[in-house]
This record gives sequence, C-alpha cells and structure tokens, in this order.
Amino acid sequence: MKDTAIHSESSSKPTGTGNKMALNLSSFGVLPQGFLTQPAPFTLNVPMRDVHRLSAQVDQANIGIPQYYNTHADPTNGTYGVSRSWLIDAQETWLSDFDWRAHEQEQNKFPNFRINVTIPSDGQVFDLHFAALFSKREDAVPITFLHGWPGSWMEFIPVMELLAEKYTADTLPYHVVVPSIPDYGLSFRHEETKMLTMAAAGEAINTLMIQLGFGSGYVAQGGDVGSFMSQVLSHHDECKAYHLNMFFMTSQQQAIVANLNITAKEQEKVDYAAQWATTGNAYAVEHGTRPSTLSLVLQSSPVAMLAWMGEKLIEWSDNRHSPFPSIDTILSFVSYYWLTNSYARSMWAYTELTSVVGGELPAYNPSLTKPMGYSCFPVEIATLPESWARALFPNMVFYGVHEKGGHFAALQAPEEFLSDMEEFLRLVKNDVIGQS
Repeated sequence: MKDTAIHSESSSKPTGTGNKMALNLSSFGVLPQGFLTQPAPFTLNVPMRDVHRLSAQVDQANIGIPQYYNTHADPTNGTYGVSRSWLIDAQETWLSDFDWRAHEQEQNKFPNFRINVTIPSDGQVFDLHFAALFSKREDAVPITFLHGWPGSWMEFIPVMELLAEKYTADTLPYHVVVPSIPDYGLSFRHEETKMLTMAAAGEAINTLMIQLGFGSGYVAQGGDVGSFMSQVLSHHDECKAYHLNMFFMTSQQQAIVANLNITAKEQEKVDYAAQWATTGNAYAVEHGTRPSTLSLVLQSSPVAMLAWMGEKLIEWSDNRHSPFPSIDTILSFVSYYWLTNSYARSMWAYTELTSVVGGELPAYNPSLTKPMGYSCFPVEIATLPESWARALFPNMVFYGVHEKGGHFAALQAPEEFLSDMEEFLRLVKNDVIGQS
C-alpha cells in the first residue's frame, strides 16, 4: 500500500473480536449479484514495529512550558484551543492506556474491502477502501456514507453496529457502503500527479458504486467534506437522492433566505455558526493555502497532530451535557491518520474550498430535482434552518431536527442519525430502485 506498511489480508475467516457480533457480521460481506468488479477482502493489520515506533515518538514529544494561553485554553468553547494540561493527560493516556489493536479489531469486525477504480474523465486510478453491510434482499436500497476531516469512515461504526443489531443480512433494507473517501486514510491514488478535486473525488465514489453493481441507483449521504462530495454526486445519473447533515450557503443563497423567519432555537444555531465563521475557520485557511507546511509540521510529531486534530474533534462536538468525544476515540482517529500516513493527502479538499483568505466557497449547485434530505444537529459549524432549507431546496422531502449532537453526528448521536436516515430512505426508495 502506498506510503504505508499496512498489510492487506484476504480471508474468509471472520475477523474482529471473535464475539457473537463479529461472527454475525461476516454474513453481511456477501456482495449482491450484479457487481462489475469483485473487491478484495481487506484486514487492517498495522505492523507491530509501526505501533511501537508511534509509541516511542509520543513518549519523546516535548510539550511547551506553561504560558498564559495554554493554561487558560478551553476547546469546548473555542477559547485559545487545547490546553497544556489536556495535551499532557492525552499524551500519558496514549502511552499507558490506549490500545490500537482493540481499535483494529473494532474496524475489522465489519466486512472491509479494497478495489481499484478508474474515473472516466481523466483516467486517474484510485485504490479505494470501504467497509460494507450488504443485504440479501432484492429490494435493498444502496447508500454510501461519506465522512470528512478530521474524521474517517470510523465515524459510522456506531450506525453500522445499530444496523447489525437491528437486522440480519436477510432482512437489512439497505446496502451500506462506507468508504475511506479518496486520499483519506486507506484510500489513495496510484499516482499523485495533480491536486485532487471534488469533482474527481465524487467521480471516484460514483464509479465505486457502479462497480459494486449499484449503477441503476443509490443514495449519497455526507457531512463535512462528505457534504460537498454528496452535492457533487447529486449530479451523477446513478445517484438518485442525497442527504446532508452540514450545508454551507453561498452569498447568493444567503440573500435568498435573508428575510425568512426562523425560530429562537434556530437563531442560536445560526449565531453559533456565525461565530465559527468569525473565529473558528483559521485552520481551514491554513489547510487550503499552506497544506505542505502544515502537513510537514504535523507529521513531525504525533503529539502535534493530536493537538491540531483533538481541538476540532472536541470543539465541533456537543459538549453541553457531557464531554465528547472520549480521549480514547480522539486517539484512535489521530493514530489512524498517523499509521496510514495520510494527513498530507487529506488536505486536498481545503485547497479547493479555502484557497483564498476570506474567499467565497465554491458553488456546487446540488440537484434541485432529485430528492434531498437534511438533518439539523445543534452544534454544527454550518446550519440550515428549516424555512431556509425549504426555500433553497424545492426538492427537499425530509427535514430532521435534534436536541443533541454536533458536527460528527453519526458518531455522537447514532440513534438519531439512523432514525433520520431510515425515514429518508423509506421516502426515496421508489426513486432509487423503482419499486413500491
């Protein structure tokens, strides 16, 4: 695998923890008839020397001396970022309590695959990783869940667990495909001769779904980078419906909704997003304008990467009732980026989105005819009140609103997220597979 020493193992033997859940999950790994390319089964197995090297680098990292900023920081409300004490505690936990192998088992208990796809527009070849829950039902609705930064496909593990508990492979109403989006984690291009674009990344996912046999119709769902990719996918003929849990408006769209009434609770969400736009998006500008410098800095020390990523994982989550996410979850995400050597690759989206300081986000103009759904969670860096959504999307067939959850909705509020998705998929099923 490019830039990593991670092993891929093909085997029919169930992977994971060896418990009942892992044994049952193997039945979800059988592809339905109609696939054009057989993906290779994949097992994540980071060499022990790399795990030990990571621990040694964590142990050797120097954390700055106490100063005003790093002793008064609070990432839950965006004050200065992560604190020195938080970083020291996280470093100690990484060394004493964190178990990477346990997280590998958590990932490997699901059917995982690799597949090469070539996009028609320019011939770029992608080696894509994805996890899946395939159904044996003929009327199952295909859906792909798309993550962003600093997340990974692991954001959707709680949702996949809920589905596996609720259904069997014989009763699951959906084909669930959860990729590592292009150039993130375990997915990469064979040749990085040019900057990846949102259009090419979307084309790669669309080609993946076609190769898996879903060329007649599928649903795209995404937040963060995945939100932009889902909007791009909405223009592919094969994508019949799309659902978002984050949406950035263009200035033209803002003008359309400027005089529409919203509720007091919606105004709180709008104010939160406006505050983020004022003080919270500096990281994105750095990603987009100086990706080389930043990635080289962060890849020099795993503790530096922990501070940068941990800040966002905490700040963008709903911490009003209890701390989220756990330090174990944060360490699993940082370790994943580090051990897959993928941080630099993952910067591509920001170069397209924020290549100019204070610039306008690109207008992806998602489909206004295909069924669209939106889920609104209270702690989100870009929100879309219902009256605004209905004004902008005459094709909207579902709008869900929740009292808890943040930017990483599938990870933090999987029950609410899944409830929304099941209702949306029920509404669009006829549009996707043409059956009642």
